[in-house]
Amino acid sequence: MNGYADQVVSGLPPNKHQEKSLRTRALLLDAAIDSLAEVGYASASIADITARAGVTRGAQLHHFHTRQELFAQTIEHLTLRQREALQRRERTLPRESSAGEVLVELVTAPFAGKLGKAAVELYVGIANDPGLRRNMLRVQHDLTVELLDACGRRIDVSRERLESAFWLTINLIRGATLDEMVGRDRLRRKQVLADWARLADGLLA
Repeated sequence: MNGYADQVVSGLPPNKHQEKSLRTRALLLDAAIDSLAEVGYASASIADITARAGVTRGAQLHHFHTRQELFAQTIEHLTLRQREALQRRERTLPRESSAGEVLVELVTAPFAGKLGKAAVELYVGIANDPGLRRNMLRVQHDLTVELLDACGRRIDVSRERLESAFWLTINLIRGATLDEMVGRDRLRRKQVLADWARLADGLLA
């Protein structure tokens, strides 16, 4: 374990230096997600990420020595941010939402917008790196299991039918995210998702 994890296990709070180090690390990882979403994997350079984070080159080198090391940690951090987005949406989703609306809203939370774009860029960018690809698939699989469970808590239907609609929804939203990345009409994307929510209501009835 690292020093901070050891302190958490022992019940001791991090000291001031560790708190600053953790903040800097989070700034860099959040900046990496922003860079992936805005300029893409190929252009998400160490220099761009460091500038976005507002930290010095020395501070960046203290945490991540190489671009590959940074993106290896970004995979984990992105999944954490996606999980947080899912939890926020689950808490705020109106109770009167239909089954289709629940499905679309919960799946959209982690797999659309900035987080969705960053995930797509990572999937494509690391496709030929076996180690990073395995890690990405592992953490994203864990996320989708949690997401499916979250949907199951709100949608009273057999697991088989839920999973069928669930995977159709994920693939639709990923496709819609790609459309948005290449400049397609956002209003059209919104309408497609609304249409799918109504169709999903029929699948889940």
